[in-house]
Parts: sequence; C-alpha cells; structure tokens
Amino acid sequence: MQLRTLSVTLIYIIPAVTIMNNKFLGLEAAPVLRPAYISGFIDGEGSFGIYLQKNSKYQLGYQVKYEFAIVVHSKDRALLEKIKLSFNGMGGLDKHGKLSVKFRISSIKDISKLIDHLDKYPLKTQKRADYLLFKRAFELVQRKEHYTPTGFCEILSIRAAMNLGLSDSLKEAFSDVVSAERPKVEDHMISDPNWLAGFVEAEGCFYIGITKPSGKAGGWVQLNFKITQHSRDALLMESLVKYLDCGNVYTKSSVDVMDYEVKKLSDLTEKIIPFFKKYPLEGAKKENFEDFCRAVSLVESGAHLTKSGLEEIIRIKSGMNTQRKFEK
Repeated sequence: MQLRTLSVTLIYIIPAVTIMNNKFLGLEAAPVLRPAYISGFIDGEGSFGIYLQKNSKYQLGYQVKYEFAIVVHSKDRALLEKIKLSFNGMGGLDKHGKLSVKFRISSIKDISKLIDHLDKYPLKTQKRADYLLFKRAFELVQRKEHYTPTGFCEILSIRAAMNLGLSDSLKEAFSDVVSAERPKVEDHMISDPNWLAGFVEAEGCFYIGITKPSGKAGGWVQLNFKITQHSRDALLMESLVKYLDCGNVYTKSSVDVMDYEVKKLSDLTEKIIPFFKKYPLEGAKKENFEDFCRAVSLVESGAHLTKSGLEEIIRIKSGMNTQRKFEK
C-alpha cells in the first residue's frame, strides 16, 4: 500500500496589540513614528518641568516631581496617540482644558526611557538647554540625592535656570538659591530630515494670501511656507536657508521673533513640496500641506488668473489652518 504525505499548514493570528508592545517572540515592531520626527516635534511643542510641592511627609518638607509634557490642540489628539504608541504605550494622554490634549510622562521608569530617546535623537533648539538641566536633576533622583540637603539645593538651583525660573513662593522660601548655569546649545546643524518634518509639524505654516483687484477676472496669490521661532534660535533659523537651499530669514525685533519664509514658486515646487512628500507630516498639518499643494498647482498652471481658478484657490484657503473644521 502506498503511503501519502499529509501536509498541514498552521496559521497563527498575532494580536495587533502584541505587535505594538514588541513582545511577541522578542521581535521588534516598526515604530509608529520616525524617532527623529518625534524629537523635532518635541523641540516645538514639548516642555520639561521640575515641580517642588510642600509635603510634610518628606524630611526636607518638599516633594520633587518631574514631568515631560506635550500640549496641543484637540485636532492633533491622533498625533499624540501615535507618539504614545511609538514609546510603547508609556505616558498618559488626557484632555487639557476645553480644546487641548496633553501627553505626559512622569514616572521614573518612563522618564529614563525618554532620556534614552532624546540622547539618541537630540533636540536642536534652545529647548535642549532645558532638557539637559532636566536630565541633570533627574540623575540626582536616580541616585537618591534629592533626599539630602545638598542634592535638594542643587535641584533648586537647576530649577531656577529652567523655563521661567522659580515661582514666587519658592523664591521667598529659598532666597539664597543661586541659579545654575544654562548649558550652551552649539549644535545647530540639521542632520536628520525627519527632525525637520517634526519641527515643521509644530512650528511651520503653509499659507495662502489673496488680493483680488476690483473689476478684474484674476487676482494676486501669495503662496508662503513659514517657520516661526524665538530669536534666541537665530543660528538654527539661518541654517534652514542652507539646509533647504532656499528661503530667507526675517527678524521682528519688536517681539523677539524670527520667520523663515519661502515664497518663490519654483522653490516651493522644486524643493519644499518634494521634501514633505519624501518626509511626510503626520498630524493635522498634513491636510493643510495637501491643500497648499493643490493651490500651488493651480498657480503654476496659471489658473489663478481666471475667475474659476481664483475662486477655487479662495475655496481651498477657506478650509485651511484656523478655518479648518475638525471633529471635537
């Protein structure tokens, strides 16, 4: 009698959540967002906080808390969810006011992982100085030195150098505290295009300006890609001109603000638009970019010189940026 070989194929269904947690058979799942993109977005929207709260349960009378946070408009909740997933689910995501959402990391274990990420994919703006101070203070906690008078005073000194400095109540309670020296941020060169994509997600804008002369069919359309930043990041802003090989930097001295702008049509079509198609935006701003591309195509074809073409650009503009409707 002839024996037949029976072939059996087993199909395993792997739960998506298992893959996202990178726990199935020790395999690494692809990150939801590009790591450098996250760092770029943090450069624009992230904050590092050290909070000292009165608490009689502690020997020195204060409890030291650390928090990293990103607060954005509710329309970008999905982006914060992607960031949370990219960090393997660590941190919390909650409503923050009527129209904002907040992603925060506050546990010792999770902050340690955040520091590993930001050391590998560094910040480029002056916010890096706050990060380095935050990291220095956090290392005191890891060594349990915040329980000692010397360590606690060092944390106060670091806190005084960060963001807006010590609160009035802390200044009154610790009037002899000397602010720590802020680290110098000297690396302004952009080495990863994904960082720039994330930074633009936070600080960039795609804008359409329209002037319609009375009694004429067409109109004047100004297409503008812009990044706005505080003047303390002047070197970084100026480096954008070289990195993207186009645009100019304008200073608004009255408000300590600088704008990097690209208005030339050929630069938009040949450099800016191809850049963001290769290194895409991931949040709500992606829709503004797509609308901006449509308007650029209309202007490039000369359609803005016709009544119907201009009306189409006006319609596109009416749904962009602050005028865009979103689900609450």
